Amino acid sequence: MTFPPANFDPSIDPTPDQVRALRDRGPDGAVVMLNLLKFRERANYPAGSPHAACSGAEAYRRYQKAFVETVGDVSRAEVVWEGKVDLPFIGDAGQDWDKCLLVRYPSRQHFLAMMANAVYREALVHRYAGLERTLLLQMRG
Repeated sequence: MTFPPANFDPSIDPTPDQVRALRDRGPDGAVVMLNLLKFRERANYPAGSPHAACSGAEAYRRYQKAFVETVGDVSRAEVVWEGKVDLPFIGDAGQDWDKCLLVRYPSRQHFLAMMANAVYREALVHRYAGLERTLLLQMRG
């Protein structure tokens, strides 16, 4: 597969400036990424994709398996907590989310190495297929 895949969505990817900021000014030690996820009703795979039709949530599960299991030796990602978002309690109720995911990496270098990994990049087709939108916050871990 060529990168980016045909279903590439730059609105859910970091900009080059954001990647540089994490690389150059991120914290030392472990980091935790807080992911707020809004899934598409139906996954948006490219035409002719070999992937079976599914929900956006299922497509994202395929992606999550890749960064935790398939390239786990590179990412050393550990899902600390995940769950369904039940109710927007405070804030903009127009920004509803389906799932919250907390993922811990031993260092920002592990996260960046994962992003550069060819096998991981192949799995991004599932992320683009599954997500309508996302918010990703990096925190000290």
